[in-house]
Amino acid sequence: MNVEISVILLCFVVAWPLLLAIPALHSRLPRPRHLAIIPAALLAVLPGEASLELPWLFFGAGCAIDGESRWILAMSVAIWFVAAAIIKPSKHDFADQRTTTYFLLTLAGNLGAVLASDLVGFFCFTTLMGYGLYGLLIQSGDEAARRAGRCYLIVLIVADLLLFEALLLAAFVTEDLRFAVVREAMAEASSAQFYLWMAFIGFALKAGVWPAHLWLTAVFSSVSRSTALLLGGVPVAMGLFGAVRWLPIGEHAFGVAAMIIQGIGIAAVLYAMFRFFTQVSVKSLPAWTAVALTGLFIVALGGGLAHPEMWHQYESLAYPVIALVAIFLATLTFIIGRMQGAHQAPAVASQRVETVRRVAEWIEGCQRCAKDRLSGLQSLWHTSWLKATRQYQRIMDGQKPIGLRDEWRVRIILFVLLGLTIAWLAK
Repeated sequence: MNVEISVILLCFVVAWPLLLAIPALHSRLPRPRHLAIIPAALLAVLPGEASLELPWLFFGAGCAIDGESRWILAMSVAIWFVAAAIIKPSKHDFADQRTTTYFLLTLAGNLGAVLASDLVGFFCFTTLMGYGLYGLLIQSGDEAARRAGRCYLIVLIVADLLLFEALLLAAFVTEDLRFAVVREAMAEASSAQFYLWMAFIGFALKAGVWPAHLWLTAVFSSVSRSTALLLGGVPVAMGLFGAVRWLPIGEHAFGVAAMIIQGIGIAAVLYAMFRFFTQVSVKSLPAWTAVALTGLFIVALGGGLAHPEMWHQYESLAYPVIALVAIFLATLTFIIGRMQGAHQAPAVASQRVETVRRVAEWIEGCQRCAKDRLSGLQSLWHTSWLKATRQYQRIMDGQKPIGLRDEWRVRIILFVLLGLTIAWLAK
């Protein structure tokens, strides 16, 4: 019974998000992003293995769920559910519908790549996932986000060309393009080294492995928190997952190529540690953590290419390690985003308090200025009234008879005039 239900869910895991990606449909449904994850969540928790062959799709593609892919599927469901919960709806309905469409297209491509059982299906679904993710990256409208999106788009095109070349080589060697058959056939083919490097470089570009990490650091530091949360589980995890599925690991010992790949992984870890202790900002910490973790995983891949018996012994650990790397990067991104939000909230509150304080100071200054002006008018009125009173008193004093003044100068003048008059009369 579980097998039949799993087969039905295999049909809906990818078809349901693609159907909901139509704007006319998801605009009429509540929470379409969460609804699209339900079939994948049910498939992840159901026990047992199931497979579905689709000979009419992608030249004979198929999908399957087993113990290895269930780890990656459960990780993808968890990360996509959290991203759907924290993504902020846009103020404009058209922009929100466009974001939802890119979100669902990327989700469908990611889930399809996890469940793909052959190279053709994996390549097609990862291509859909990559271009859908590019649409999500540039949705913020910021110039830095658009620049990072263009860098990711260039890397994506180059990686797809390399992987398509590897796919053609595999199709030339064998008609059965299932992963196990291709690994066994390509290990013995004359073009094994060329296929190995085409596949490795392609997935290294998609996962942001050093020295192809520039797009990863740029995207991590410029996109929104909800989009940055997906980077660990979508391009990074699927790049590592594709390398494990495509590379002929455990089939043949590749001495020189394995040593070079291990050297690249060690250089990536050392470079990431150097950046940790020099000039890594808090916002770019998940990006450099991804560079270090992918470097460690590349060292393990190189060890598997050099020692096939060691890979057979520890191959089952590769898939939970990929899932843990993606969960750790998503958790780190989420925590840093919350910390930055907590730091920004007090900053906004302090700005508001500063604004209120400035308004209060302005009101107090206006009151003080009004008081000074009123005091000046009052003092001016009082001073003018005193001046007018004194001037009037002076005028009144000037109109008094001169004889009423008891001054010695006036008396002397009067006595002199009296004497002159008496002398004139005596003649």
